[in-house]
This record gives sequence, structure tokens and C-alpha cells, in this order.
Amino acid sequence: TFRQAITMFQSLLAPRALVSARVASPTMKPNRRGSAVSVRAAGDPPSIYGSPGSRTQIVEWLALELGQDIKSVNLNRAIMSSPEYRAVHPFGKIPGCKAADGTGIFESGAIMLYLADLAGSLPTPEARGEAAAWIIWANATMWPALEASRGKCNLENLFGPVDAILADKAWLLGSDLSVADVAVASYIKYGQLFFRMDIKAFPNVVRYMEQVEQREAFQSTVMGG
Repeated sequence: TFRQAITMFQSLLAPRALVSARVASPTMKPNRRGSAVSVRAAGDPPSIYGSPGSRTQIVEWLALELGQDIKSVNLNRAIMSSPEYRAVHPFGKIPGCKAADGTGIFESGAIMLYLADLAGSLPTPEARGEAAAWIIWANATMWPALEASRGKCNLENLFGPVDAILADKAWLLGSDLSVADVAVASYIKYGQLFFRMDIKAFPNVVRYMEQVEQREAFQSTVMGG
């Protein structure tokens, strides 16, 4: 029943709740502008609320790449509309995040930046700003253009600059995969899966996505395992 679902969700929000924690070995290297040092003392990991087949899997991919422990909690629509969950995500959408200190964080891009900060992979304001620029572009420019046009928009305008950047780099921010790549590559793959988007005109983007698709963490999350 709805009341039982709310009671269950309240237990998930409780400080001692333990739910499907994921732990992974770190594979993402620090930004070369500074050392990647954990910014928080060890404690309860953040909780990520979502469901299979959603943007939650982008966040989970990032957590695996960072080696960041999280609690993954699957929600149904009844719980998403509850006051308890709206304390985490005021709009009742997914993904939502209950941070290590209890703060509610919503929007997948914001959650990704939080996890990257928590893992110490964005050691300077400049590194954070550079990564945030790509995350915001992926969420606010690329994906809306692809979704509105079902992948039939001007791909040169979207991916021409990206292809040029990747001509000299393995990844968007340099030689190592970063939170920026997790955001951008996820939406490129969604464009291919949902709209049969063809990126062969952008050879560096093609090579980039081939690298992404070889990553175990990507296969087990965005690609559904």
C-alpha cells in the first residue's frame, strides 16, 4: 500500500539505513592541475535515488569510475511523490541524492559534480568550472537539441567543435576520463540508442565513443549490464 511504501522510504532515509551499497576500485585519475585528495572524512556514503533505465545510471557510472561508494535506492512513483522524498528532490523526479551530510541534491549534473568533488577529482575552482561547463552543455544544449529533433538537428553544430577538441586529446579534459566525459558520452550514446543518431562524420567522436564502450563501468550501468 501507499502507507507501507512511505514507511519503507522513511526507513531508507534514516541515518542507519543500509541499502545496496556499491563499492568500486578507483579508475579515474586526478586532474593534472592538482592532486586529487578526498575532501570529506570517511562516513556514510551518499544515497542515490532512482530507477533502472533512467539518468540514474549516468550517476552510477561516474561513481564506479571514481571508486566512490554510494547507496543505490530504487524508487516507485508513489514514493517519488511523497513529502519524504520531496525533502531530497523538491520536484519529485529522479535521480535524487541525499548527500553524506543529509543535504538534498537534485539534477543529475549537480549530483555528478558533487560526487566528483567528494572523490577529490576536481581539486581547483578552475578544474570544477571546466568540468561544469561540459556537464551543463550536455544537459542544457546537446540533449535538448537531440531530444526535440529526435537526432535530426544540425549535428555539425553540436559535434563539430567536440570532434576538433578530441583531435588532440583522448578525453575532453586531457589524457584521463573525467566527469565531463561521463556526462557528454552518456547523452551521445542515448542519441544513438533512442534516435539512431549517426556520428560517422565525426571520426574523433567515433573513436572517443569506442573508448567509452570498452569501459566495464559504462557497460554495467548506462548499457544496463
